[in-house]
Amino acid sequence: MSALPVNPAELLAAMAAGDQRALDALYRAWSPRVRVFARLQLSGSGLDVHAVADEVTVDVFHDIWRAPMRYDGRVAFGTWLLTLARNKAIDQIRRHGKRLARETPLDGDDDGQEPAEHDPGPQAQTETVQRRRAVLKCLQRLRNPMQRESLTLWAIDDLSVADIAHIQQAPAGTVKTRLFHGRINLRQCMERWFVQEGGRHG
Repeated sequence: MSALPVNPAELLAAMAAGDQRALDALYRAWSPRVRVFARLQLSGSGLDVHAVADEVTVDVFHDIWRAPMRYDGRVAFGTWLLTLARNKAIDQIRRHGKRLARETPLDGDDDGQEPAEHDPGPQAQTETVQRRRAVLKCLQRLRNPMQRESLTLWAIDDLSVADIAHIQQAPAGTVKTRLFHGRINLRQCMERWFVQEGGRHG
């Protein structure tokens, strides 16, 4: 039995030839990313976030299995995949009669960008876990869904402004504005979160 390729395009080609192992490999490699993204997309929708995100994830890969060659390589595979996930999540929200909150402009003058964490010590690792938990909690609490989505794609999925603009079907300038204000709101939320956590453990 030959080894499976790891390149997504090659896995898709194998799936087009009927190789279900390729689907399994693609799912193992990419489903966690899709699931986290879907959960954040569904935050504030009133739905069972975990259950519906799982459904979105399965639906995304089911659609890919049915038509693997829909991916034409014009954008990065991850960008294309999260576009599918975004559309599925929005469909779920609409299907259940929920509405995405309208985007409202917010004022601010700080980019609030969080530095990457790579400290190997036990205390640093604990702080890194706490920071990631704070980021996820605060992303879920952002009232503006487009800011939440932009920050998720930028901070967690490490996508460029151009990729985010492609997924959101919005001008790059609009994405930059969402990131700008979203980072301010995220930073403020994280500051409150750490103050609260410090009070609990102080």
